[in-house]
Amino acid sequence: MASPPAALTTLLAKLAATGVDFVLVGGLAAVAQGAPLTTHDIDIVHRRTPDNVDALLAFLSSANARYRGRPGPPLAPARAALLGTGHNLLMTDLGPLDVLGTIEGGRSFEDLLPLAIQIDVAGQHVNVLALEVLVELKRHATSTKDKLNLAILEETLRRRGP
Repeated sequence: MASPPAALTTLLAKLAATGVDFVLVGGLAAVAQGAPLTTHDIDIVHRRTPDNVDALLAFLSSANARYRGRPGPPLAPARAALLGTGHNLLMTDLGPLDVLGTIEGGRSFEDLLPLAIQIDVAGQHVNVLALEVLVELKRHATSTKDKLNLAILEETLRRRGP
């Protein structure tokens, strides 16, 4: 894996050590596959089963997770929200973690897992969305940041070869 901020690597390894089912997506997934990007958070799509969400909630509680970017006192993530398809943008003691029910096109954990590769992060196996899939998703993205990153991802893929 390339060199993301140490806290993000620690956060990712600790999450993986819990046995929570998730697929790493987004910038850190691209960095893990050699893309020269800067990222400041972790994006995951988790399995939205009650048992998995309960395990995820236990981890989030241990990491002091709370919703970021909202006014007022800190608000811990809610089970009902994690069972849904929405995005939960959280801050933990180790850094930002975006817990996503689905991503582009309504793709869930079950849709993404067959498209993932496994990498090792601090001795833990992590399912990471394959770079080819990340590129395809970015080709249909509308945000300026995603459009700018697309060229970097395509070049990384080209340099890797077949």
